Amino acid sequence: MDDSAAKRFTHVLLTGPPGIGKTTVCKKLATILGNCTNKFDGFYTEELRGSAGSRIGFDVIRVTDPGARTALARSMNVVEHPDRYKHRVGNYCVFIDDFEKVALPVFQVKTDVLLIDEIGKMEMFSDRFKNEVSNAFFEKNNKKPFVVATIPQNKGRFPSLLEKLRTFNACKIINVNYQNRDKLPEEIAKIISKVLAE
Repeated sequence: MDDSAAKRFTHVLLTGPPGIGKTTVCKKLATILGNCTNKFDGFYTEELRGSAGSRIGFDVIRVTDPGARTALARSMNVVEHPDRYKHRVGNYCVFIDDFEKVALPVFQVKTDVLLIDEIGKMEMFSDRFKNEVSNAFFEKNNKKPFVVATIPQNKGRFPSLLEKLRTFNACKIINVNYQNRDKLPEEIAKIISKVLAE
């Protein structure tokens, strides 16, 4: 990644196929930021696997407090009365109220860097989350944080906000792949440092 690009954008969007390592990049970046003086906050989503090793859901975890984690979604196979849940993606029931308890407070913190993993189908069942994302990227405010977010390759059922992010000239879109994923956390941290120093 060209470091001079820091002068042309103030947000990074990470995309790529499921399982390529977008969340791992965010977690490593959080570790790097935790060792710096920059203030940061955010959340990431993590797979949850059952005793047999199969994926049974996803948790949402606050980067500055890994103990503050809760269920984002669970497979209908492990949920009691799955028919009671309004929001579903594939075989998963999505717990919007639980998600909002961890995700929404990160937008209220005065911070230099905001990590959002991810802006996807499950998360965007929350209108409040969509509003906070829009404000973080598009609200006119000189003290907006540098946002690093992950987005799906496929626009899915929510094309409007994702398309707006993809075409926003303040965003740098990076496709995460096997060749670059190990280097990206350090490279993004350098870009953030340069932008914040300006």
